[in-house]
Amino acid sequence: MFTQTDRRERRTEFTARVKREATGSWPDVLQQLGIPAKVLTKRNKPCPACGGVDRFSFIDKGYGAFVCRGMDSQGGDGFALVRHYLGCDFMTAVKAVGEALGLLPMSGVCHAPLPPPQRLIGATAPPGQADRGGLLAMWDKARPLSLPRPAALYLTGRGLDVPVSLALRDTPLLPYWHERVMLGRWPAMLARVTADDGGFAGLHRTYLTHAGHKAAPRDADGRSLPCKKLATVREGVMRGAAVRLFAPQAGRLALAEGIETALAVHQQSGLPVWACVSAFGLEHAALPDDVQDVFIFADHDRSGTGQRAGERLERRLLREGRRVRLLVPSRPDSDWLDVFNGQG
Repeated sequence: MFTQTDRRERRTEFTARVKREATGSWPDVLQQLGIPAKVLTKRNKPCPACGGVDRFSFIDKGYGAFVCRGMDSQGGDGFALVRHYLGCDFMTAVKAVGEALGLLPMSGVCHAPLPPPQRLIGATAPPGQADRGGLLAMWDKARPLSLPRPAALYLTGRGLDVPVSLALRDTPLLPYWHERVMLGRWPAMLARVTADDGGFAGLHRTYLTHAGHKAAPRDADGRSLPCKKLATVREGVMRGAAVRLFAPQAGRLALAEGIETALAVHQQSGLPVWACVSAFGLEHAALPDDVQDVFIFADHDRSGTGQRAGERLERRLLREGRRVRLLVPSRPDSDWLDVFNGQG
C-alpha cells in the first residue's frame, strides 16, 4: 500500500522522466496530442487552443516554447501549451505527454485516455524517406527495449521475455506513411536488417499502441493497413539479409521467418537466432562460413510457402556441407511462437 509520501515521490520521479524524454521531441509530442503540424512554426497564426488571428507562435528551442498573447502568461513551455490546449492541470498534462512518449505512469498515478493519433491526410512524404541516411538516423534516435515502453509491452504480451539484442530498439513516435501521405504517428519497435555482406540493409517497423498492442492504421477510405512495414536502402538488398538478433555461438545458428517467432525460438531453445523477415528471406539466408550446425524453424503455412522455403534452404545448406535440422509445426497456419504459447 502506497503512502501519500510514496505517491508524491513517484509523481516527482515520473514528472522528471517525462521532462527528460520530451526535451527535443516537442513537435512530435504535440502532434500526437492533436495539434496540427502546420501550427507548430514561428510564423504568427491563430492559437490551436483559443483561436484569434495571429496571437500564437511556436518557438520550441527544445523545450516546446511558445507565445500566445491570449494567455495571461503570454506563453510558456511545452507543458504549458498542453495545459492550454487540453484545458487541464499540470499533472494531467504530464501524464498526457508521458502517454504520447510511450511511457506509462508509475503505480499510484492515474491517467486519462488520449485521443487517437491524428490523421494528417494531405501531408506529403519527404523525398528520400527510405534512403540509407534517413533510415540510419531513425535507428540512431531509437532506444534499447525497456519496460514499460510499448515495444517491450508488446513482446511480453506475446508471451516473450524482453530480449537483450542489439538488433531491436523502440521509438516513442514514428510517422506512418501510405502512398506519400502521413496518416499519423505511433510508437514502434524497430529491427535493424543486416545485408549478407554485413552492411546496413534497412529497418523493419512494427507500429504499436501506447499500451503495447498492434496499431490499426487505416487509409482515407477506412481500409485497414498493415502494422508491420519494411524499408530497405535499395532494391534487391533483402536477398540474404536478416535481423541478426543473436550472434552464432560455437558454429550453431537457428533461423526463422518472423522476429517474434525467432525470439520464441531463442527463449525456448537457448539457440542464437536470426529472423529472416519473410519466406523469401528464409530461403535465401546467407550464413557465415563458420556456422556448421543450422536449425531451420519454418512456419507451417496452409499454402505450403513456409515449408517450401525451409526445404529449399535445407537442401542448399546440405550441399554447402553444413549439418541442418528442419523443424515445422504440426498444425497448419501456425509458427513456433504459436507452438510455444500452446496454440500450435
